[in-house]
Amino acid sequence: MTQGEEPAAADDEDAEALRVGEPEEAEEEIAATQLGTERYVLAGFFAAGMLLAYLLGKIVHGVWATLSNKDWFSRALPAVSAVGDDDKVTYGMVVGGVIALIVVLRMFRNAELRTWSDEVASELAKVKWPTKKEVTNSTFVVIATTTVATLYLALLDRFWAFVTNIVYGDGS
Repeated sequence: MTQGEEPAAADDEDAEALRVGEPEEAEEEIAATQLGTERYVLAGFFAAGMLLAYLLGKIVHGVWATLSNKDWFSRALPAVSAVGDDDKVTYGMVVGGVIALIVVLRMFRNAELRTWSDEVASELAKVKWPTKKEVTNSTFVVIATTTVATLYLALLDRFWAFVTNIVYGDGS
């Protein structure tokens, strides 16, 4: 559809059907269709880039700090080993960020990886995630069941300890 065209009648009917149904579910479905899966793919690549930049920055700083304490490194590169520790952290993060940017851009442009991530995001968009009320109710059921099972097993343990003491005696 181009910018000047009106939406088709079927689209209007679908949107109206969503509005007539349950209001909370209709809002979630409309929001999900407006967001699209591309946003999640980009956010994933961005998060991976940030994590990679942080890790590479820490690695660069650690290697640089270790090498600066070596005599052979101090003689070979006196200006590099003379950099202060705070500056090493900053430069390490910058170097790690540049390397991460290059890696993530290459990954983003990789057709196979991009197709796979788009497919994963589109499949996750099809999942009907539980509501907050459903999660809360399920959590209470799990806690109650665990408590009952724990009490049952504790009583069973006490009972068998009592029976064992009667059969074998208390050892005195």
